[in-house]
Order: sequence, then C-alpha cells, then structure tokens
Amino acid sequence: MRTEYIKVGVGKVGSNTVVHVEQDTQFVLDLGDQDCSFSVIFQKSGVKAEIIGVYNLSGGQKIKLETFAVHKVPHTQCFTYIKGVLMDNSESDYKGKIIIEKNAQQTNSFLEDNVVVIGQNTRNISQPILEIDADDVKASHSATTGRINPDEIFYLESRGLSEEESQNLIVEGFFASLLGRIEDERIRDKVKEKLNV
Repeated sequence: MRTEYIKVGVGKVGSNTVVHVEQDTQFVLDLGDQDCSFSVIFQKSGVKAEIIGVYNLSGGQKIKLETFAVHKVPHTQCFTYIKGVLMDNSESDYKGKIIIEKNAQQTNSFLEDNVVVIGQNTRNISQPILEIDADDVKASHSATTGRINPDEIFYLESRGLSEEESQNLIVEGFFASLLGRIEDERIRDKVKEKLNV
C-alpha cells in the first residue's frame, strides 16, 4: 500500500480535496486549523484506502473537518481514523460520512473518531454518518470524546513526573497506535513533529 501526505485546508478556508482511488493507498491528512473537506471516491473495484487524520489544538485553535468515503463499485474498502486532542479554548467539528451506492455490493467501510479533552472551555462536535443503498456490505462507525482519567495523572506523578509531563505522556500514548499505522516512516515523523509528540 502506498502512502500519500495530503495538505487539506492549509491556508484555504473551505478547502475541498477530492481523490479518485485507483490503487491501494493510505492518505495521511495534514490538517490546517480552518474549514476543510477530504473525499475519496471509489470507481475501481478491488481497491482499498485508509484515511488518517490527527490534530492537537490549543490556544483558541479551531478545526472544522469533513471526510467522505464514496463507494460507487463493488469490492472496495475504506477505513477512516481521526484522532484529536483539545486543549484550552479549542474547538473541533468533525463530520465523517460513508456513502455506499446501490451497485457497491460487498463493500467494507469503517469510520472511527476519538477525541481527548484536556483543557477548559473546549467544544467538540462529532457526526459520523452512514448512507447505504446496497444490501451486501459491512459498514460501521464509532465516536468517543473523553477526558484523561485523573488516576492516570496521579499514578505518573507518583513516579516523579510533573502534571504537564504526565499529560504529554498520555497524549503521546493516545496518538501512538494511529501513528504506528502510517507505513511511510518519513511521513510518520512529519506528523509527529506537527503534533509535538
């Protein structure tokens, strides 16, 4: 599977990026802190895609992101993974949509959105949406939003870490599994640098 690093919404309000999937591809999104949309269109049978998007917002930053997986033909797969962290006064608004058209039988599509809230005065909206017109498919979605467990912070502080170091370690662990999915090491390092983990 090849890996592509896609700049979405960087410096453009209302940016909409559309990609037609021709071969197995992992799309790693470089998300700006503005309105942006990323769509993958499946018109070739037998191909697979992954969409990976991560963000770490603080200091009043906002992101409004939409992803679309549009399956038009049979035997396609798409897995969308979004993870974010909200610090003080930050906001995220994510809409993820899976569209499986009538002819797209034996499609497999999944969407997962997970957000950790660390700061105060944050706002998170998550809207996973399934629109399915075929009857022989596998499709699902999940979304979670939660705070760091205070017991985890206490445990790490009892091992000599400060509260800030404890939070940073937990955030690093939160992103680790998804960052580990990125097959291209150079792109993985670029994403880690942008997240400050």
